[in-house]
Amino acid sequence: MIKFFRHIRQRLVKESRTSKYLLYATGEIVLVVIGILIALQINNWNTNRIERKEELQILKSLKDDFEKTSDNLDETIKKQTRVVNYCQQLITEMRRNNTKIDLNTLGEYMYRGAFSYWRIEPVNGTYDAMIGSGKTGIIQNQNLVQLLAKFSAEVKFGFEDETMSVALATSLVDKSSHYSTELFPKVLHGYLKWEEQSMSENEKIMVIEKHMNNERFLGSLIMKYGLEQNRLDYQNAIKELTNNILTELDEELAK
Repeated sequence: MIKFFRHIRQRLVKESRTSKYLLYATGEIVLVVIGILIALQINNWNTNRIERKEELQILKSLKDDFEKTSDNLDETIKKQTRVVNYCQQLITEMRRNNTKIDLNTLGEYMYRGAFSYWRIEPVNGTYDAMIGSGKTGIIQNQNLVQLLAKFSAEVKFGFEDETMSVALATSLVDKSSHYSTELFPKVLHGYLKWEEQSMSENEKIMVIEKHMNNERFLGSLIMKYGLEQNRLDYQNAIKELTNNILTELDEELAK
């Protein structure tokens, strides 16, 4: 093809047909430019196709991660809700000075409520890898990019009262350590494989009264109840953010 154009150009020069040569030269330049533009377009198309393929792979991996995160959050919120409810129930029973409460019920409120809290367990390996490789720009959906960045910041920042919550849980254990094992809740037997010791009704009443009269424990428990409610609110907010991200991912993958 190049030899063909060169032959035409040489013939026009020899025949001194300047005007036709200039016209031909202009046409040749136009053809070359068009060829370059087509080549660039094909190259851009190939690049976009490769990037879109990589983006889809990342989006699928992100969806897998956030579906697992959503499942983890459901379980965490369920358990944290129990913590909050049990703390509230225990506060109510202590303020009523209910010495007739069932011993195992009291133990459940203690071990699964007052002494407990649950953290979220996000699965963010894909997003962290994407950040580490500098490929955040590959996601075209800017709303999704912003939601992912917000999720990462919220999780990294975490529950703001974590330190105080842990300190209060430790304090509650300490304030009841001289009698808490005598509560013999079923959960304690299940975890530690302890054999339940028989107690007389008078002994049960005595250990319950010890707890119901523990004003220092009650004061700390009221504070912890508020913090654990805040933790639950934080977990629900993360759940809502996770749902929004999954919605955006589904819409992108459906295109």
